[in-house]
Amino acid sequence: MARLQSEAKGGFYITPPEEMEHILKVLNVNNASKLNGITLIDPCAGEGDVLNQMASYFSPSIPVTTYGIELEKGRAKMAENQLDHVIAAGYEEVRMSHEAFSLMYLNPPFANAGNQRLEELFLDDLTSDYLPADGLLIFNIPQYVLRNVSKILASRFVDIRVLRFSDENKNYDRFRQVIVFARRRKKGLRSDQERLYQERMEKELYNYSFLGKDALTPLDQIEKLGFQYDITTAPKTVQLFKSLKVEPEDIIRSSQTINHFGKVMQKMSSLEITSTTKNIRPALPLKTTHIAAAISAGALPETMGSHLLVGITKREQEERKGLHPKTGKEQTITTFRPKSIVRVFSDKGIFNLK
Repeated sequence: MARLQSEAKGGFYITPPEEMEHILKVLNVNNASKLNGITLIDPCAGEGDVLNQMASYFSPSIPVTTYGIELEKGRAKMAENQLDHVIAAGYEEVRMSHEAFSLMYLNPPFANAGNQRLEELFLDDLTSDYLPADGLLIFNIPQYVLRNVSKILASRFVDIRVLRFSDENKNYDRFRQVIVFARRRKKGLRSDQERLYQERMEKELYNYSFLGKDALTPLDQIEKLGFQYDITTAPKTVQLFKSLKVEPEDIIRSSQTINHFGKVMQKMSSLEITSTTKNIRPALPLKTTHIAAAISAGALPETMGSHLLVGITKREQEERKGLHPKTGKEQTITTFRPKSIVRVFSDKGIFNLK
């Protein structure tokens, strides 16, 4: 349990491997001969232990490709040793192919985000488009959060089951974790039977959040329930799995290797200069604001030695008191004005020159 406690940082709680062993017992790839491989994704991958354990369980029967997203850089680095593809970023900074993943293991942070639970936010954002019809969701959350996610689960998924963590390692008593198994429903209009299922399941999940541990079967008794979830090949391939996050070191590395300014000067030197070309000099020396505007417009070089200069124009908001032109009453007048900033990227860091 010491390891479990040490991982409970920032709302991140690992799934113990012994609990994963129970989960894996109801996942089935017996039709592997008809499949073209399966894709597994974990948007909160941690060090990659869960997907690696899953892949090891499936891989003797079928090719498995694993995709992990992890915000914390240290854990993401560790995950690279276990998973096929890892992005060190938040999921909102990642672009992924739609309907291209066979299974999603979702273990979001256990925390509030204003008036909303993070578990609900992650579920809403990540299960709308990335799982295909019949794609499997395995959702790890505290039992009391079921009330927050019951509507999304019931509206998007079918074949929903909830089990709690086992008693063997006191995991449930410490964090009240439950596992939700659910299969993504096909998008489109619902039949009367599907609407009735949705209403019933939403109420059932909501009620579970107020009940104790005895209302749910523990994972170590999962085989007694006699259900199985078939893992299928996603209808689309993963053609897009890319981070939109740009780190400062990426920009510095790019400026050092691409040498934009050198290429521009080389291009200019190859141009024919006619005799009518004249050097135009300003009557007065340029001020700092002029230089910033010139850099922002691309009129001055952006690469200067080991520094990369990027011109940015931001909008500043100003508020002042004034009279309404019709009513004559005092009011707050908000105005906006542009402000030029030169952002400097260097090996010593990033600086703004205002």
